[in-house]
Amino acid sequence: MDLDVATLGEALIGLDSGGGRIESARTLTKSVGGAESNTVIGLARLGHRTAFIGRVGDDPFGREVERTLRGEGVDVTRLVRDVSRPTGLLLKERWDSRVSVYYHRTMSAGSALEASDVDVDLVSRARVLHVTGVTLALGQGPRKAALAAATAARAAGVTVSLDANFRHKMGTPEELVGQFHDLAPLADHILLSWSDAVVCARSAEEAAVHDYACGLAAPTVVVKGPRGGARAFVDGQLAAEVEPSPVVVADPVGAGDGFAVGYLHGVLTGADVQTRLGIGAWVAGRVVGHLGDYEGLPLAAELAAELAAEAGPRPGVAR
Repeated sequence: MDLDVATLGEALIGLDSGGGRIESARTLTKSVGGAESNTVIGLARLGHRTAFIGRVGDDPFGREVERTLRGEGVDVTRLVRDVSRPTGLLLKERWDSRVSVYYHRTMSAGSALEASDVDVDLVSRARVLHVTGVTLALGQGPRKAALAAATAARAAGVTVSLDANFRHKMGTPEELVGQFHDLAPLADHILLSWSDAVVCARSAEEAAVHDYACGLAAPTVVVKGPRGGARAFVDGQLAAEVEPSPVVVADPVGAGDGFAVGYLHGVLTGADVQTRLGIGAWVAGRVVGHLGDYEGLPLAAELAAELAAEAGPRPGVAR
C-alpha cells in the first residue's frame, strides 16, 4: 500500500463574517472548507500520504480548493473540475458568541459526485478510507459513491472510518440516521458526536447512548461527550475514556474534523485506543483555538512536542 488515507466528498469555499452579521459585513474572509478535505489536510500535516476524491467547479473557487489541497500535500489527481456546475459555498456568521452556518450547495459540483468518480484502485491501495455523513446527505449520487468506495475498501481489506457528522440542514433526523445506518456495517471505526449519538439512540440518557454505541457492528465506536472528552467502545465494551480539556474557543467549527485527524493518526501509527482518544481531543482543541476550519490543524513537529511533554516527568510523580 502506497497511500495512508483516501477520502471522498465535497470541498467548498467558506466565507466568514469575522465577528458581525453577514448582511452588515463589508468584507468576508475566504477559506477552503469541507469535512473530508479538512481531515486529509490535517493528516497530511502529520506526515501521512493522503488523497481526495471529489468535484469542484471549473471556476476561481474550484482552482483555489485544488491549489490549497495540493499545497498541503494532498493528492488531487482524482479531483474533477466540473465545467457545468459551480464550486459550493459556505457562509459563516460569527457574532455575539454565536456561530451560524449557511450553505449554498444546490446544483454545486460537489453534489454531483457519483460512483463512477471513485477510483477503486486508489481506494484499494489505501490503509484507511474515511467517509462522513456529509457526503451521504449530499444526494443520491454522492451517497452511492460513498457506499461504492466503502464496499471496495472492505473487499480489499482497507480499514474504513465513518464519522456520522450529521448536518441537520441537509435532511430530517430519520433520513440522516438511515443513511448512516446504510454504511455503518462496512465501518471498522465509527465516530459520533454526542448530539449525533442522541439522535441515533433517540434518547439523551447516557446509558441509552452507550447501549446504542455498543450495539453497532463496528469493532470500535467513539462517542464524544456533550462538553468535550470522549469514550471508546471496543467490541461492545467501554475500553477507554478521556476527560474534557479546557480550551479557549475562537471558532467551534471544525472540532469534529480535528478529532478525526488525531484519532486516525493514532490508528495509522498503531497507538492504543486511549492514546487515539487523547490525540484526537488535543487536535480538536487546537482547531477550535484558531479561526477557520483547518488553519489550526497542527504540524507533525507540534504533535511530537506535545506527546513528548506528556511523557516527561510530572511534579510529584517518580519516573
